Amino acid sequence: MSNLIQELIEEHNTLKELLSSVYNYISSKEKKIEFVKKLADIVVAHISKEDKELYPFLNKEAEKDSNLKTKLDLFAKDWEGISKFANYYIEKYSDGQFTSEFPTDTAKLLSTLRQRMMKEEISLYSEYNNRIKQ
Repeated sequence: MSNLIQELIEEHNTLKELLSSVYNYISSKEKKIEFVKKLADIVVAHISKEDKELYPFLNKEAEKDSNLKTKLDLFAKDWEGISKFANYYIEKYSDGQFTSEFPTDTAKLLSTLRQRMMKEEISLYSEYNNRIKQ
C-alpha cells in the first residue's frame, strides 16, 4: 500500500473515531461546537490532501481509461451533494446556533461520511494503489 493511501486511511480512521464519539460531544453547547470544529478541521485537511495528491494522479490515469473516468465522474457528482450538506452543517452549527434539527442533521452527516469513506477505501484507493505500482 502506498504511503498516500496509508495516510488517507489513517485520516479516515481519525474521522471515524470522532464520529463514533459524537455522544461525548452533545452534553453542552460548547462540546457541540467543539465537535463541529473538529469535524470541519479533519474533513478540510483530508479533502485538501486528496485534491492535491490523489485526484490529480487518478484524473491523469483516467485520460487513458474510460472506466476510471466514469468512476471519477460518479465520485465527483456524489461529492457535490455530500459537500453541500457538510458545508451547510458546519456553517449552521459552528457558531453555536443549535436547533432541534441538530440530532437529525448530525445523524445524516455521520451516515453520509461513513458511506463515502467506505466507497473511497474500496474503490478509489485500490485504483490508486494498483496504478501507482505500474
